[in-house]
Formats: sequence, structure tokens, C-alpha cells
Amino acid sequence: MQLSTFKILGETLAIPALMVEEFFRPMPVTRVFGADRRIDGLVNIRGRTAVVINMRECMCVKPREKDESSEMILLETMNGLVSEARELGLYAFDEPVVLSVDSISHIHYLDRDEIHPPPAHIKQPFVDGVVQTESNYFTMISIRKLIDELLHNQAEGSKS
Repeated sequence: MQLSTFKILGETLAIPALMVEEFFRPMPVTRVFGADRRIDGLVNIRGRTAVVINMRECMCVKPREKDESSEMILLETMNGLVSEARELGLYAFDEPVVLSVDSISHIHYLDRDEIHPPPAHIKQPFVDGVVQTESNYFTMISIRKLIDELLHNQAEGSKS
């Protein structure tokens, strides 16, 4: 399995590389009134509207300073998911989703058995596990669980 890694405040996080359509520099984001604080807003990518998820907010760390750089990751949609990804049980959404991250890192190759359960102190339900490399650890993120949690919280907020 290939993992695409990115950084948030120096910590390395990972998602399956087959879920990534492309990486790009930040672009203007249109805020959406009343959206969950973890949603930065919407961007237009070649005529497609995509929701931008702020991974710093998702990981409950301090917001990015205005002068700090960032990068964006466009995730595959269900139509763009290759058969290999489907066979691995990966899930994508019908609409485009973008992750706003501090920086893009590397592609790592590993076996599924190298992914260990998340430590007990991890509170985010979308953390699928951790991977140990020769030099450090990185955290596996489930995009499906992350989006499901965002949608659940958004629905709960609209009932109030």
C-alpha cells in the first residue's frame, strides 16, 4: 500500500495515496456562513466546487498564522477512484473534497500489517492508526470517518 503523507505543525499524517487526485498551492477560499469551524469554505477547481477541510482544526491545534504557508490536497471522487482503490475498500465521495495542510511530505510504501491501532490517548475518531518508520511515527487518517463526523456535527448543529 502507498501512503501520501503531509504535515500539520511538524507532525506527519497519512492517507492512502490512491485517494489523492492532486496537490496544489492554496487558492482563494469562499467562507460558508454557519459551517463547522473545521470547514474553511469552498474553492473552484477547474469548474468544480470543492469543500475545503482545515486539517489543523480537525487535529485541534493552533490556527495557522496569516504569514504561514500551506498546501492543498484534492481527493479523488467516487468517479475517479481506480479499481485498485475500490478493491482495497477505499471510499471516496461524489463531490470533490480538499484538505488544507501545512505541507506535503512523501509517498511511503508499506504493508497493511505495519499499521497499528491508534494509541488510547488519541481522541479524534477519524484516526485509523499509526505507522512506525525507521525515524518516527505517523498517524493514519480515515477520510471517510472524518467526513462522516463533519457531516454528523453539521446536522446536529442545524437541529439547534
